[in-house]
Amino acid sequence: MNNREQNVYISCLDEVRCSFVSHLYEALLKRINDVFVDSEDLLSIEAQEKVEKARVSVMVLPGNRKVCLDKLVKVLKCQKTNDQVVVPVLYGDRTLEGEWLSALDSKGFSSVHHYRKECNDSKLIEEIVRDVYEKLFYMERIGIYSKLLEIEKMVSKKPFGIRFLGIWGMPGIGKTTFAKAVFDQMSGEFDACCFIEDYDKSIHDKGLYHLLEEQFLEEKPGADHGTIIAFSLLRNKLNNKRVLVVLDGVRNPLVAEPFLGGFDWFGPKSRIIITSRDKQVLRLCGFNQIYEVRGLNEKEALQLFLQRASIKDMEEKSLHELTMKVIKHANGHPLALNIYGRELKHKRKLSEMETTFLKLKRRPPFEIVDAFKSSYDTLSDSEKNIFLDIACFFNGENVDYVMQLLEGCGLFPHVGIDVLVGKSLVSVSENRVWMHNLIQDVGREIINEETVQIERRSRLWEPLIIKYLLEHKANVEPKTTIKRAQGIEEIQGIFLDTSNLSFDVKPAAFENMLKLRLLKIYCSNPETHPVISFSKGFLYSLPNELRLLHWENYPLQSLPQNFDPKNLIEVNMLHSQLKKLWGGTKSLEMLRTIKLCHSQQLVDIEIVSEAQNLEVIDLQGCTRLQSFPATRNLLHLRVVNLSGCTEIKSFPELPPNIETLHLQGTGIIELPHSIVKPNGGELVSFLAGLEGLSDALKLERITSLTKMSSAGHCGQDLGKLICLDLKDCSRLQSLPNMVNLESLKALDISGCSELKTIQGFPRNLKELNIAGTAVRELPQLPQSLDLLNAHGCIYLKSFSLDSEKLPMHYTFSNCINLTPQVVNNFLVRGLAYVKHMPREHQQELNKAPAFSFCAPAHTDQIFTLGMHPGASVMIRLNPPWRKILVGFAMLVEVEFSEDFYDVGLGISCVCRWKTTEGHSQRIERNLQCWAPGKAVPKVKNDHMFVFCDVNMRPTTRQGNNPDIWADLVVFEFFPVDKQKKRRHLDDICRVKRCGVYAIETATYNTSLKMREFTRYFHGSNGGF
Repeated sequence: MNNREQNVYISCLDEVRCSFVSHLYEALLKRINDVFVDSEDLLSIEAQEKVEKARVSVMVLPGNRKVCLDKLVKVLKCQKTNDQVVVPVLYGDRTLEGEWLSALDSKGFSSVHHYRKECNDSKLIEEIVRDVYEKLFYMERIGIYSKLLEIEKMVSKKPFGIRFLGIWGMPGIGKTTFAKAVFDQMSGEFDACCFIEDYDKSIHDKGLYHLLEEQFLEEKPGADHGTIIAFSLLRNKLNNKRVLVVLDGVRNPLVAEPFLGGFDWFGPKSRIIITSRDKQVLRLCGFNQIYEVRGLNEKEALQLFLQRASIKDMEEKSLHELTMKVIKHANGHPLALNIYGRELKHKRKLSEMETTFLKLKRRPPFEIVDAFKSSYDTLSDSEKNIFLDIACFFNGENVDYVMQLLEGCGLFPHVGIDVLVGKSLVSVSENRVWMHNLIQDVGREIINEETVQIERRSRLWEPLIIKYLLEHKANVEPKTTIKRAQGIEEIQGIFLDTSNLSFDVKPAAFENMLKLRLLKIYCSNPETHPVISFSKGFLYSLPNELRLLHWENYPLQSLPQNFDPKNLIEVNMLHSQLKKLWGGTKSLEMLRTIKLCHSQQLVDIEIVSEAQNLEVIDLQGCTRLQSFPATRNLLHLRVVNLSGCTEIKSFPELPPNIETLHLQGTGIIELPHSIVKPNGGELVSFLAGLEGLSDALKLERITSLTKMSSAGHCGQDLGKLICLDLKDCSRLQSLPNMVNLESLKALDISGCSELKTIQGFPRNLKELNIAGTAVRELPQLPQSLDLLNAHGCIYLKSFSLDSEKLPMHYTFSNCINLTPQVVNNFLVRGLAYVKHMPREHQQELNKAPAFSFCAPAHTDQIFTLGMHPGASVMIRLNPPWRKILVGFAMLVEVEFSEDFYDVGLGISCVCRWKTTEGHSQRIERNLQCWAPGKAVPKVKNDHMFVFCDVNMRPTTRQGNNPDIWADLVVFEFFPVDKQKKRRHLDDICRVKRCGVYAIETATYNTSLKMREFTRYFHGSNGGF
């Protein structure tokens, strides 16, 4: 970087130099090497040279407009001739602010920093420093500033600082760029510094001594000096000095050990930083403080891509959509964004850009492949197989499910997945295993490069290729036993999405696939009505190596008789035509899961009694099944689902470890007494659909129970209850006080049309469904409650509001007797809860609204006073208010026609504004109207929906970025169906009125009043 590249010039007058500017200067100097202040006459030769060298000029403009304008004119000349960036700061007399803004606007400045009395100088200085830093490194260090703040916070938590700091992240994520920024910022604090790029290669090429000599010795020892003497010179030079060392790109801890072993040479408070793509390398080097470099956020990614692609105008909708597809696929990865921008830069037509992007996804550029494949090459064979299985089949799947299958394949996933996580090739969050889009592309490219012959590729996932294989390549007669042993096909996994496909599978389709472990044939879009048939009516064989057999809509009545399921872990054949799985005695020691839901021809399932390690049996909707086999000896069985099996009249004894039992919709009228465990063990069970359970049946170990005519013993004998489902118990009139059921998490009493009284709720309840009941008032709601569905409670008038924390989702649709005052109080409490929620909890709400609410609309509700007719509203956000903004509360009144029917109704909210750079931006958020997973078949009268959302604005890692919002923000609301489409909805519902409130950061005031919403807003017609 040349001398000019880090020069920052601050122009000011003496009246502010000793106060504000001095603090600004110190703050800038912490981030940038070369900063200078000049308050003298700009006509001096020295001053002009300083201005001309600067890359960024910060103009602090106080009250004397005439003098400052003269200075501004001089700086603007440098801006034009030297490509200099000017950052204006209005500091001082507010009466001249309007004139300044007018003057600056005429010069094309869209980003101006304002001083406000209500904001202290430190906050304004931090805003300016961030702005200057990002403008100074507008290409090479996008997104770095916020990461520097995180490192500072991380280091400051240690009383004596951090001596060893690891920087970890996936290839191409920007570790080197970030390490250089950290080095630049910290280097001024140390007596000696060195930054060694590609450390492993450098030490291999030069050796440790020459590296140290090159970095630390100004005068090289003569040739007659031995290595021991040379090391002694180094030791003496560095002894007791504060030294900063950065070793970049360390891959082998043994290579780093010689350097780290000499760390005791350095003086106290020295610091060594290592960057690596492998977390285990950092651990083996003894580094416990590790910072993970994450990808760019959406704003940063968009900025980088637009710059690299030279896209200046995204007004065209198709170009905007393509750009956002690129941003989504790159998922914040700087290397990919740079490459995608470069490849799309010279494409003139949109169609060319779209085609190029599709090619880049299908065949990743060599830079991306090389970056990730170098990590892949370090894996063991089993780790490579785990990596490829996740890349091709299991991205986003439940991690326990993936581990169970891969364990059955002999791949040791408990160790292997940890290795992949450490190498930044996968991540595990929310109990799912995730792989970055780019890494998945590379993994699949590795498979495609194995061979051009599809039958020799180890994994297949592309529908048309699999269709061709099963239709044509398998068009042979069955082979003899000797010839079968010579099968050449290398396929280990097939995942076929049959959406939009129709073809005939040959009987010998799987004849030679001797290595096939994973077979999944499914339909992601059932509306396409795929047809996969066997015209000859049979299948010769299935591979005996199968661990997963998942075949939806399997068209045959049985599996091949010569198929040996000894290795099977899961059988999942929903909507199949099977009458039975297979006949005869089979070895089923590996089998853990059987799912044959809605296989309406199934009549025989006796074979399951042979599966001694079976854990899950799901036979929901098997309407011709008349009996269920004895499972008493299946000691690992946890879940049985027979719901909808209408022909089953009796039920055998249960094994001792059963946890969940679904029996709704069966013909069972009596349970065996062995369902209760005498030894006090915990039974988690779901007894649904039993119309006449015996009153004498002891139930203290059952965790879910449905359709009882009486619930008198619920409060006494169900201490271990987790889920209580009493749906549609039409004779149930009251529920006892259930406050002592501390294990109960979900209570469903919907459809209990005679239920009028509920005495008390369990204290740890999370989900409550009282839809269609006759309750008139509710007791105190527990603070743990997340979801409340009271649709159609036409008698409900009130409920207790003593709880500090309220549910995230309320549904009071068709509660026509609910008073406006109750609704008002409920909304105020809900908004106040979000407002005073701790910041770390607010961040957890980014994936879903903080809370949502639905109730019949009333004209005398106080919240409707600020609502506007129509489906859009514009609000004004003044700059100081943005700094305390948590999120928005959006009120939408929807008018329903008599023809309305449930379409999974949602509200699409489109938020539009202009950035400080003048670019148009938008965020679209789809908000669910009803409680999650609950349908509302009919809605009467107009209804008001309220959504409190903390994600309707861009955020940085430190929270909301106050610089990103323009003053005017437009919100538009549209009804959408469950596919998030607006089709046909205009005829059955429309947005009648809407309004937007803002929620500020919690203050000492614990109430939420209307004036707090409207204080900084000025909309048309005096409202929102």
